[in-house]
Amino acid sequence: MHFLDRYVGIPAVAVLGWMKRKRKLPSKLDRIGLLRLVAIGDTVLISGVVADLRKAFPQASLIFFAGPSNFEIAGMLDGIDKVVSVPIVNPLAGIRAVRAVPVDLMLDFGQWPRLEALFTLFSKASYTVGFRTQGQHRHYGYDLSVEHSSDAHEIENFRRLVGALGVTTGSEPFLRRPPTGLPSAENYAVFHLWPGGMRKELKQWPSERWLQLIEEFAGWGLQVVLTGAHPDYGSNEEIIHRLQPRARGLVRNAAGASLQETAATLEHSRLVVSVDTGVMHMAAALGAPLVALHGPTSSKRWGPVSERAIVVDSPASGSGYLNLGWEYLPQPPACMECIGYEVVRGACRAILEKESAQLLMGESE
Repeated sequence: MHFLDRYVGIPAVAVLGWMKRKRKLPSKLDRIGLLRLVAIGDTVLISGVVADLRKAFPQASLIFFAGPSNFEIAGMLDGIDKVVSVPIVNPLAGIRAVRAVPVDLMLDFGQWPRLEALFTLFSKASYTVGFRTQGQHRHYGYDLSVEHSSDAHEIENFRRLVGALGVTTGSEPFLRRPPTGLPSAENYAVFHLWPGGMRKELKQWPSERWLQLIEEFAGWGLQVVLTGAHPDYGSNEEIIHRLQPRARGLVRNAAGASLQETAATLEHSRLVVSVDTGVMHMAAALGAPLVALHGPTSSKRWGPVSERAIVVDSPASGSGYLNLGWEYLPQPPACMECIGYEVVRGACRAILEKESAQLLMGESE
């Protein structure tokens, strides 16, 4: 798909863009479309600019065009009035889905996929805005293109896209709280071991260190919930099977739960420890205490947006080399292996002690 997107998508976008004349922004925006067809983490970050758009256009209907992988999380964005499901494996069906919901303005938040640019081009939007990303050749057909920076955190790029319309930005990511009867600050931690995407194994922290951390948490009297996608259920079971019997009884496998259920689990935990993936951004947006592990990705580009997060970047030389998510090196450095256990344990301990102190202060008041 990546190959076809580049070698078929680039000429298609270029030709269609050359044929398309630039238009003016409509004086009145009643229906604003936001298009991002993949990436749970990106969708969570976009929630911040959704809040900015809602403030700027309180009467407008905000419509999110999502693909299968981020459809559920798009429904959790506060301020979105409608989520449109766009099939991406069948481009013709995807174009029909986008054209079935005309908008006055379409904001394409895709950084590199030409497919998203093509869907935006074929939409019935009166005005389109998207990124001009270096080397990606996807910007030709937009009425307004905005420079995408590899030196800024991705939320700043999203803010720049919306800010080009004169919208004041600055809201932080926020998800609708999932309905739950759970009290806050339950006596468990959430560990998310498994990243997604291309060459995901390079974003994994060694299993032996996760096992050590689970054993440590069990010694502290904390339960551990292991989250993940459906395919991660078996991998979680293998981890649980390798634990000492006492620790094994304190661990629950929650892989395969819906994003709503996962969000509720994250929000009510005492601490989340996660590799760089969509769940990490969900935890940050839900305000959960968080330790985030970054190796091939830099936290300056892709880190959690949260004051309650501690980021652990790999000390390995050459770490943080991913910009758009797929630029893996022929011989990548062992980024995640260089994140020491004691560093992660110390970050966890610091958060738990801080949270306990704040809880005691609240009770005394």
